[in-house]
Formats: sequence, structure tokens, C-alpha cells
Amino acid sequence: MKTLCLLRHAHSEPAGSADIDDHDRVLSTRGLVEAENLGAFMKEQDILPDAMFCSSSMRTKETARIALSGLFPKGMDSIATRFSRDFYLAPPELIVDEIRDADDRFARLIIVGHNPGLEDLAEKLARAGGEMIGKFPPSALAVFTCDIDKWEDFSAKKVKLKTVFMP
Repeated sequence: MKTLCLLRHAHSEPAGSADIDDHDRVLSTRGLVEAENLGAFMKEQDILPDAMFCSSSMRTKETARIALSGLFPKGMDSIATRFSRDFYLAPPELIVDEIRDADDRFARLIIVGHNPGLEDLAEKLARAGGEMIGKFPPSALAVFTCDIDKWEDFSAKKVKLKTVFMP
């Protein structure tokens, strides 16, 4: 049995400044609070990932750093972490390919990224199990149990929505 967590970054500063690339936008004051609340929820629900794939954007890295700092003594340094620009605005198909390539020694994987890819994937997985998530706002977290021993066997037919956090 494996666990998959899909996490959308917390609210960031608005886009629109010609001086700041979208990839470099940081969390807003609201987003900082959301990330802390998310970490508290994860701790309360005993959601403790042992590996993380994260977009290389500033807002995803900040969200992960803050949320995980309350879960582990060394925060993100306590789990296997891979930052990649590939997760920046990644479509669901790419995310699924990366999940299937995950190392099987990890039982609890968290993907930290962006919409629309995460929302589309979360909804697809939830619907396969007869559930619905709907909108996936900033700081949303969907946790799925996966009836698999190997990540390469990951499919919508083998997952069940366990819990959802909406800010």
C-alpha cells in the first residue's frame, strides 16, 4: 500500500510585475498563513511523506518548506526531495509518469505543484473512486491511498481518496 499526496502551492503575490518572472513569485502574507495551517493539518492527520517531488518555483518551495517544518525536525531535509522545473505547470500525464517512476522504497509521496495539472489529476483520481473534489484552490491537499506495492503500477483504478484539506 502506498500513499500519494497532491498539494497545490499556497497563495502567492499577484502576477503582473514585468520585473518578476512568474516562476519567481513568492508567497503572500495569506499564503504564509495557509502553509502553516496546512502543516498543522498534516501533523494532526499524521500525513508524513517520505519523498517529495516539487516544482522549482519559489511559491511551491516556500509552501513545502513551511508545511514540512512542523512535521520533521529538519523540515524538507528530513525527506527525499527532488525539485524540478518539469513540475512547473505540469499536465496530469507528466505527473502520473513521474509518480510511476518513483522509487519503490518510498511509501508516502507528496507532489507539490500548480493548477491546472494538479486539479485535473486530483479530480480524475477522486472520480475513479466515486468521489469528487471540485475546485483545487491554493493550499489544497488531496491524499489518496494506493492499492499497489510498486509505483509503476499506479493508476486511477487503484486509488481511493482518503482526505482533503481546503484552506
